[in-house]
Amino acid sequence: MREILERKFFPHVIKPGRYAGGEPGQIVKDPEGRVSYLHAYADKYEVGQSYVGLQSLYHIVNKDDRFLCERVYAPDVDAEAQLRKEDIPLFSLESSRPVKEFDALGFTLVDETVYTNVLAMIDLAGMALRSADREDSDPIVMAGGPAVYNPEPLAPFVDLFFIGDGEEGLPEMLGVIHEMRGASKEEILKALAKNVESVYIPRFYDAEAKPTVDFAPATVKARLVAELKPEYYPSNPILPLVDTVHNHLGVEIMRGCPQGCKFCFAGPIYRPVRPRSVADIAAQVEAQINATGYAEVTPLSLSSTDYPHLEQLLSTLSRRLEDRGVSITLPSFRPGSVTPKLLDSIRAVRKSVLTMAPEAGTERLRLFIRKDFPDEAIYDTARLAYSKGWSSLKLYFMVGLPSETEEDLLGIGNICRKVFELGREYGRKANINVTLSPFVPKPHTPFQWDEAVPENEIFEKIKFIKRSTRGGQIHFKHNNTQLAMLAALLGRGSREMADVIEAAFRKGCRFDSWGEHFQFDRWLEAMAECNIDPVSRLKPIPFEKPLPWWFISKGPSLEHLIKQRQETSRQLAEFVPQFSQTEADNEAANNKMTFGRGTKKVASRSQVAPTKNRVRVRWGKSARYRYMSHLENLRLLERALRRSRLPVSYSQGYNPTMKLSLGPPLPLGFTSEAEYLDITLDSNLMPYMVENLRKTLPEGIELLDARSVLGKNLSLNAAINRAEYCVPVGFWSDPQVLKAQAEQVLAAETLECERRGKNESKKIDIRPALYDVRVTDKECILELGLGSAGYAKATEVIGFLQQGLTVPSAALPFHRKDLYRIDDYGNRIEVMDI
Repeated sequence: MREILERKFFPHVIKPGRYAGGEPGQIVKDPEGRVSYLHAYADKYEVGQSYVGLQSLYHIVNKDDRFLCERVYAPDVDAEAQLRKEDIPLFSLESSRPVKEFDALGFTLVDETVYTNVLAMIDLAGMALRSADREDSDPIVMAGGPAVYNPEPLAPFVDLFFIGDGEEGLPEMLGVIHEMRGASKEEILKALAKNVESVYIPRFYDAEAKPTVDFAPATVKARLVAELKPEYYPSNPILPLVDTVHNHLGVEIMRGCPQGCKFCFAGPIYRPVRPRSVADIAAQVEAQINATGYAEVTPLSLSSTDYPHLEQLLSTLSRRLEDRGVSITLPSFRPGSVTPKLLDSIRAVRKSVLTMAPEAGTERLRLFIRKDFPDEAIYDTARLAYSKGWSSLKLYFMVGLPSETEEDLLGIGNICRKVFELGREYGRKANINVTLSPFVPKPHTPFQWDEAVPENEIFEKIKFIKRSTRGGQIHFKHNNTQLAMLAALLGRGSREMADVIEAAFRKGCRFDSWGEHFQFDRWLEAMAECNIDPVSRLKPIPFEKPLPWWFISKGPSLEHLIKQRQETSRQLAEFVPQFSQTEADNEAANNKMTFGRGTKKVASRSQVAPTKNRVRVRWGKSARYRYMSHLENLRLLERALRRSRLPVSYSQGYNPTMKLSLGPPLPLGFTSEAEYLDITLDSNLMPYMVENLRKTLPEGIELLDARSVLGKNLSLNAAINRAEYCVPVGFWSDPQVLKAQAEQVLAAETLECERRGKNESKKIDIRPALYDVRVTDKECILELGLGSAGYAKATEVIGFLQQGLTVPSAALPFHRKDLYRIDDYGNRIEVMDI
C-alpha cells in the first residue's frame, strides 16, 4: 500500500504531509491479536491534529496492549479526487492500512459542518453510507464529541454513538469488542448496548428514538469522568510535521464552566466544573515542552480566567519557561477577569493577542443571556491592557440573540469606539479587531426553542453595526451568516435530515466551515429535493413539541430549561439597569481601581555584553520528512533547539524570535544530506551543545556537522550558487538510453520549459543554469545553479530525460547530495568553509 501511495498519491496532492504520518510521538503497533481502532477527525489534518482531545484518546487507547489506535483525517478535495481517480481506499496515517482492515472507526464530531465529510470518508473507505447496508466484516462506525448530543441527523450512517467524556468509555467499548472477536456485528452491538453506559445504537430505536428492544435504555445518560487524571494527558504527544491551525501546546486546565451563559452549548454538556491542580498542569507542560519544543503554551478551558488558581499557574509557568523562550497565551476572556499580575506573566516572553468576549452590546442584553458585567469592566480591562503595552485588542460579539434590539446593536458600536479611544489616553495607536458571530440556538440550552434569525436579517444587522462605527482603526469580520443558518438547521434537525446530508454529499458539499468550499446553494437544493423547508425550521419551537434529542440526558432537565427560559423573559420585562453609577460612585471606584495602570516594570539587564557566536550546522532528512515545506523545516529545527536548551540568541522587541538562517529551500518531496542552518548563540559553541542538539532531533533528521563561523560572512543564500541532486538509475528501463539523453541535453543550446506561477505560466530557458548531467552505474546526477548562477529545478531537467522512465517524474525519489559555492576563479568552496 505504501508503495502505491508513493507513486500514485503523495506526488499528486497539494499537501502530502497531511497524509504521510511519521510524526514524532506517533505510535505504531503490530495489529496481530489486537483490536484495531482508527480514530477519525472529519476535517483537515491542520484542524484535527490541533484538537487536544484527540491526543488524549489516542494515547489512552494505545496504553492498553489489547488495542492499537491509529489516525485518519478528512482528505482535502484534491486528495479525495486523487484517491477516487486511482481507486485507492482511505488509509491510516501510522501504517497506511486501508480503513476496512480496522475493527472500529470512531469519529470525533465537534460541530455540524463536517457531516458531509463523514459520509465522504465512509465512502472512500469502500463501505456503504448507511449502516443497514454495510457488510458484517466492515468496521463498526462510532461517533462521539460535542455534536452527538443531537445524534439524530447522522443516525442512519453511524452504528454507535457515545455520549459524553470518552476517557473511560472508549477503552470500555474496545474491551467489549476485544472479548467478542469473531462474533457478528449485531452481537457485538447488542453487548455494547447492555454493558457500556452512555451508548446509543440507532438500530435498536425507532424513528422517534424510542427503544424497540428491551436491553436498549430509554434515556441515554451522558458519561462523566469525575476527575481529570494526569494519566489522561500524554507526556510525549504527537508533534505535527506540517503547519496546523494552532502551532502551540494546548493544555486543558479545567473542564466545565461556572458562568452558565444561557446561549452556550458547551456549558451544559461539559458540566460540572472540574479544575486540575497547578502541580499536575505544570508537570504536564514541562514534560510536553521537553518532548515537543513548542514556543507557546495555551491554558485551555471554556473560560480560562475562571480557573480558580490562574494567577498562581501562570506565574509558575512563566518562571519555568521564560529562560527557554516559551511564551504563554490565553484564549478569549471575560471582561473584568484579568489582573496586572496575570498580564505580566503573559507578556514575559512575547505579547500575544488579547481577546475579550463581551458577547452583547448593552448591559440589559448581557444580563438577559447571563453575562452580567458592566460596560466599565470592558473599559477597565482595555485600560489595563494598554497600560501593559498592548496596542491591539480583539472583541467578540454575538448578533441575533433573543430579545436583541437596535439599541443593543448600537451598543456594540459604542463599546468598540470607546475601547479605541481609550488607547489614545495611553499614547497607543489602538487597533481594534471585532468578530461578529451569528447566534445559533443549540440543544440542551434555555435558548434551544428560540428562533434562529434568518440569514438576510443577520446580514442587515451586521451592516448596521459597521455603519455605526465608521472611522478609526476598528476592523470587523463576521462568521458566514449562511453557514450559521445551516448549523441551526442541522443542529436542531431530526432523523429526516439524514436524507438532506446524503443529498448534499452527492452534490459535492465538503468542508462547509472553510469559506472556499462552502456551497449553500447546493444545501438548499438538497433540502428542496427532500421536502425540507428551511425557513419554517428556523422559527421558534413550541415548548410542548418533542425535541429530537429528548432522550439524551445531560445537565439540567427539560423542565428546568423551560423554567429558565420563561424566567429570562420575565426578567427582561422587569429589567432595571443594575450597573448605573453616580458621579460619587465613579470617583470612589476610580480611587480603588482594580484594573487600572500598574507600576511600570523595567526589565533588568546584564551589564556585561554577551558573547555572540554564529554556528553553522549541516543536516539531512530522510524520506520520513520529505513532504515538509521550507518553513515547516524551520519550525521543526526551532523546536529541536528549544528542547536541546542551546543558548540561542533572540531578536529584540515584543515578539522575540530565534536568530536563525536556513540555506536554500529544498523542494517538497525531496530527501537531502546537504541542508544548512546558521544559528546565533549567546555563548561560545561547546562540544556538549552539539550532542544535546543531536539527541533532540527526531529519527530521520541527522546532524552531520556543526562548527563556529568566524567573521561577517555572506549569508547562506547569498553565498551558495550550486546544488547537486541525484536520482537512482533503476527508474529508467535502459541506462544507455538515459546516457544518450544526458549527452543531448548538455549539447543543447537552449532548454525551454514552462514554469507556472500563481497567476500565469511562462516559458523559461533553463540551459544557462544546468552545469552538468552525469550518469553512473547507480545514479543520474544533476549539477544545477542557484542564486547568482541562475536557477533550474531538478524536476525541470528530468523533463528532458523522460524516455525509458518507468514512473511519473513527480514520483521519483529526488535527493540533494550537496550544496557549495563556485567562486570567480572556478574554485569549489564547501558551505562549511564559506
